[in-house]
This record gives sequence, C-alpha cells and structure tokens, in this order.
Amino acid sequence: MIRKIIFAVLCSLGCTLAAAQDWGGRYKLQFAQDEAADYTGDLYLVPLGPEQAEFLLTVVHKAGDTIVYDSTDGPVSLTDGKFVWRFPGGDFDYTLTMELYPESEGGVPLENTIRVSEKVGSGAPPYNIDLGPDGLYRRDLSYFVAPNGYMYHAEGEQCALALGGIYSGRVDLPATVVGPFGKVFTVSGIESDAFAYSRALGQVTIANPDQRVAPGALTWTEIPYDWNKIAMPFFAYPCKSRDRFVIPYYEGFKSPENNFQWVIFKQGVAPSKLSGNTIGKDNALSGRVDQAFDRTMGTFYTLQIPKAEINKMFRGYEAMEIEALVADMDFVAFHTFPPFSRWKFPEKVQNAPKAIVNQVARKYGREVMYSRRVAWLRDGYGELDLVEFQHKNHQAMVVFAWIIGNDVAATCSLTTEIESEFDDVDVWNVDDDGTFGIPDVVTIAKDPEGNVIIFLAKNSPESISCFALRQVGDKLERIDFDQWYRYIDIN
Repeated sequence: MIRKIIFAVLCSLGCTLAAAQDWGGRYKLQFAQDEAADYTGDLYLVPLGPEQAEFLLTVVHKAGDTIVYDSTDGPVSLTDGKFVWRFPGGDFDYTLTMELYPESEGGVPLENTIRVSEKVGSGAPPYNIDLGPDGLYRRDLSYFVAPNGYMYHAEGEQCALALGGIYSGRVDLPATVVGPFGKVFTVSGIESDAFAYSRALGQVTIANPDQRVAPGALTWTEIPYDWNKIAMPFFAYPCKSRDRFVIPYYEGFKSPENNFQWVIFKQGVAPSKLSGNTIGKDNALSGRVDQAFDRTMGTFYTLQIPKAEINKMFRGYEAMEIEALVADMDFVAFHTFPPFSRWKFPEKVQNAPKAIVNQVARKYGREVMYSRRVAWLRDGYGELDLVEFQHKNHQAMVVFAWIIGNDVAATCSLTTEIESEFDDVDVWNVDDDGTFGIPDVVTIAKDPEGNVIIFLAKNSPESISCFALRQVGDKLERIDFDQWYRYIDIN
C-alpha cells in the first residue's frame, strides 16, 4: 500500500534547497538557563541556504506538558550569527533567539552549540504553562541533513529518516544517501516519529523492500488510512527460545506476501524475516505444537533483534504463554501500540468497576453473573472489561466493553443457546471450568483516529481461539481469525 498510494500534490524540495550548512541537524538541551528547570528540549535546524533555515523546537516537561515552536509561517533568517523568530500574532510580543556558536563565560566560542533564549514583551506569552526553552543546546552528531531537507539519524553504516526534516507532499526514500565528509550511508527505513509534525505529507515511497517504515510512522500524516485495504496481521506463536515464530496453517491460509514482517506482542514491535515453510510436508501438524515446534505446519519468521531485546520484549512470559501477531509494514506504520497491562494466569482476577458494570447492565437489560478486568492502558485512558449475564431463556450472553475514563465507549455482545442442564454454568468458561476464562490480550493497536483494535487469544486446554475487537463508533466489531488445536502429546 505504501508503494501504491497516490497523492495529487508533489512538493519537490531537492531543486530549491542549497547544500546543507555545517550547523544543520539536531540539538539537545544540555544546560537550562534556570538550573531548577525540569524539562527536556530538542531543536532541529534545516538549512535553506547560507542565511535561512526551517526549525522545529519541542520542549517537554517531565509531567508531560509540551510546547512546540516551528517555522510553519516562514523560514528564519540568520543575522549576526543569530536566528530570530517572532510569534506570528498581533496580541503580544514574543521572540525566540537561536544564537549559533555562543561564547562561554571566558569568551571562547562553543562549537556545535546553540543558545536559545526567549523574550516576552507586551501581552501574554503564547502558551499557558510555565515552561520555557532557554538554555544551551548541544549538537547530536549522529544526525545530519541532506541537501533536499531530509533529516537522517545515522548508526554505523546505516541511517534512517528522522524527525526534524522538511517533509511535505511526497517523500521518496532513497536507497543510499551521502552524509558528512562524503560518507555514503545505506538508508534502512523511517523512524516512528519522523512525520510527527508533517500533516501535509501525502505520499511515501521506499526504494526497496528491505527498508522498514517503523510503527506509527504514518499516523500523523495525510496519507489515506483505509482499513479494508490494509493486510490483516496473522496470529503466531514462538519456539521455546522465543526468537522464532510460526503462523500455523489453516484452511484457506495464504502466507504473507513479503519476506520481512513485524512481530507484535503487547507494546513490543520487532522486525522479523521469513525463515521457513512447512506447508505440505508429510510430518507437519496443523495447530499449536509446542513440544515439536518445527513440526508445525505453517510459515516461520525469525526475529532480527539481539537476544537481550528479545528477553526484554517478552519479559515475564514463557513461550507457552505467548500468542503474538505477525504483521506487514502497512499495518504497523498506520498504527500505534500503547503500553498496557493485562490479567495473566494465575493472578487473582479483578472485577470490573461497579459503575461500568451498571452501565453495561442498563444497556443490555440483563442481570449480571460476574465481571472481569481484562486489560488496561498504563496511561489510565482505556480499559477492556468482560461482563457475563445470567442466562435468560436458555441463552447465555457475554459482553466486552471498551472503557474510556468512567464511560463505556464501545461494546461487543456474544450470545449462544444452551441446554437447560447448563443454565447455571458460566458458558464463557464451560470448557475449562474457568481456569483460562479471561482471554489473553495479544496487543492493543490504535488507528490514526484513536480507535482501538484489540487482538485476543482465548486459551483452553485443547484449543486456542484467535479473534479481534475493532472499535467502530459505539460498537466493538468482532473479527474472527483462526482456531488452533493444541497438541498435548507428540509421539
């Protein structure tokens, strides 16, 4: 999809920008003017010639408050070694000064350093929080600006497109780029926040399939998001060492198109590469085959990250407790994966908040049998709860509810007819006496509009059912994936 997106506006910067000046790049706050200040700052400068530049300055307080300054209304000019930016409004007088190579107290010029200072004249400042950008910003030499205004973050012999460049209309990612001192870098892909302030971006093309567009990179752009055109992820499970994953074969199975995929588990997203295929082999088994992983009939992928990162990604989980997703670049690039906590066997189950249970009960007009907290975002602004109602007219009903704050944002109800002898049985857990009743949340993805797609795996002693709940308005639409038979004993 990234290759196929068509956008009418093409903004070609390569012919208009001069060669990058030696002051172009990224600078990080090292010393705040107010020593008691508790914030971080990042300044990005992109040369437009010897005496003009585009800039982006972000200042973030530890509490999360952020101020963003940028040159959206026009570039800043260099005069006497200083860039001066005035807030584009007539109600107050506010000025930022960015001084190149400021002198130390001893009068010695500070190389690779910029002093940022603000001046508030008449009127109120253009923000309502006590947070200023004043201080010395030191250059991060791992960043450089190409002549077309793209910002790159270099590591070893490779580099990736990074936040702070000029990205508008269309971005064509090259296979290689010339960096400082004429060094040629291989362009590995696009970093996740590269387009965080590039709403005017409408198209991205990559030079080759080896390049990776990182998670969430396209979330803030104008590139159209079409759920129906994005390839769906596959559910997968790992080998004992958790560095290889297999997508089990099922009827109608079609392997992912690309050799390079992403493995997703909770908020962790890691690159992987195709490493095997057992579909059609005589001794292969269809399902989840933990005791003989390599005999699983399916498509295999190997993680492309160090062992230490694998251990961090799956910390607290053994291989037999893990179901993950294998997803292609389009799905990952258009979604973010917020950190969350989930119930994990054998932890003590927690009831859903009483106020939420009451809302769900009123909505469906049923008497509640029990409720459970399933998963909750760590920022406190999202939670998945499960409510099962008392059986009515030989019908069982379970409701999943996505909670935002103290309100029910969206729900999905599942019903089934039951025999009279099971009228007092918890149907959601009927096949395992409740031991594995709460489904495992594999990951929570957010689309560009902030709606969630919750991927779940319902484990029982003999099988695993994989499905997703996608938020559409006030509903969670259920999407069924595959069901795996669980092999307990392999001869």
